[in-house]
Amino acid sequence: MGTTRTGALERALGCLAACFCLWTGPALAAPKTDVVVLVNGDRLTGEVKELSYGQLEFKTDHLGTVYIEWDEVRSLTTKQVLQVEMLDGSRRFGAAPEAAAADSSLLLTPQGKDGGGQPDVVAMADVARISTLEQGAFFQRLDGSVSFGYSYTKATDIMQSNFAGDIGSRNVKRKWDIALDWNSSSESGVESSKRATLTGPIERFLKNRYYYEGQLIFSQNDELGLDLRSLVSGTVGRYLVQRQDREWRAGAGLALSREQRADGTAVDSVELPLTTSLRLFRLDSPKTDVEIELTVLPSLTESGRVRGEAAVNARHEIIHDLFFEISLYESYDNRPSDGSEVNDWNVVTSLGYSF
Repeated sequence: MGTTRTGALERALGCLAACFCLWTGPALAAPKTDVVVLVNGDRLTGEVKELSYGQLEFKTDHLGTVYIEWDEVRSLTTKQVLQVEMLDGSRRFGAAPEAAAADSSLLLTPQGKDGGGQPDVVAMADVARISTLEQGAFFQRLDGSVSFGYSYTKATDIMQSNFAGDIGSRNVKRKWDIALDWNSSSESGVESSKRATLTGPIERFLKNRYYYEGQLIFSQNDELGLDLRSLVSGTVGRYLVQRQDREWRAGAGLALSREQRADGTAVDSVELPLTTSLRLFRLDSPKTDVEIELTVLPSLTESGRVRGEAAVNARHEIIHDLFFEISLYESYDNRPSDGSEVNDWNVVTSLGYSF
């Protein structure tokens, strides 16, 4: 039974990996009609990509992608629908087809059925982040990345390979994402070891920096004696810090899990997920993105059992959209199946592409 379940998960991961590869094809770009006017009077025409950590990412035809210090921007006009996150945690939505009368301000015009109200003047100094909300076809609203890694040591005949990918989208009220991570290690004369995780989170934005997140997770880990774990969870949390140079959030909730173990046993559990994540991002070329995640899951139905998941991902851009990534993963279970390890960790290096 364990082999059948494991094979099913691997086939599912393989299909999703193929889908990720297909999505990395050329996407239809938005018309480059956005205009940025700098405080020195220079004028740039292109496409607003995002504002994050004090840098405006702006794509042009002749200069490529440029990164502009936010305090150097006098005005910004765009017909794209923007999600503007303020330093106080509130969110504003709308296009900015006209420049604001005052310098260093945005004039947001409400869009859609909730629009029709008065334009909203937003001081640029109060803005923490700006993202664009694509309004075109479904595939045009998708963002994601894929990465591959492989290593072989002849002296020890050890081969390691990994694949990771994510794809998702966001709108005014929510964002969703599908991500998978697969790692395999083999050595001559030793049974190969695999680790795989498939996640599907949906996050709903609430007022005052609060959020609700639902997740569906499937995972496999040979080192922990785990053929397949299926978990569904709901978490409520808050962004504790949202600044132009960092983002930190924390939450708690309830999770239901079912484990099919390598020893043939099955375990059902109700858990209390306690989660936190910190993200640091630098948009100066080359871009650098560091994210640290920690989840602790004490069981409410198995007295004394505690699981934990930790990950550190550091991504550094080599050339435009091509990046080098190093990741550290740690899984812990103080009550694994008989004969299995209490914890499993690995370090992965890979090359990837974002789209």
